[in-house]
Amino acid sequence: MRIFLSILLLCYCFEAEAQTISASPGWSYSVPSGTISEAGTDYSLSPVSAANQTLISIAGFSIFSTYAVTVHKIDTDWNSGLTLQVQRTGAGTTGFLGSTNGGAAYISLTNSPQAFFNGNIGFANGKNNVPIQYRIQGASVLLPVKTYTTTVVYTVSN
Repeated sequence: MRIFLSILLLCYCFEAEAQTISASPGWSYSVPSGTISEAGTDYSLSPVSAANQTLISIAGFSIFSTYAVTVHKIDTDWNSGLTLQVQRTGAGTTGFLGSTNGGAAYISLTNSPQAFFNGNIGFANGKNNVPIQYRIQGASVLLPVKTYTTTVVYTVSN
């Protein structure tokens, strides 16, 4: 059995033309065929990416500007039995007196944007390398064997 999960990343920016958000790289996970060792038994797993699987950077803000990042997914070929979760595992780098709040616990992604994390740029014009981790729940031998794909969209605003 081989299940292949692929996550693509898209980034959008609203509010001002000069503001940008970037996120890279994506994440792919394959369930090794040797993982299933006993016939007739459901085997569930919750694959987790590296703690810094994706690094998010935002730029183009005035000093001491506030920002907010939302996140959602756009399913390409995704099984509704799978739940993709995301969390922020660090603050990234920012200017003097900058801050990063929220997003430090897993949230389950939906197809509607939801608040992820926010903060203050501080004495700088951006924030770099905010580490993001992914987790998938619901993977099981009961899912059809195929590649499942969804796209994670991060949006920044102020």
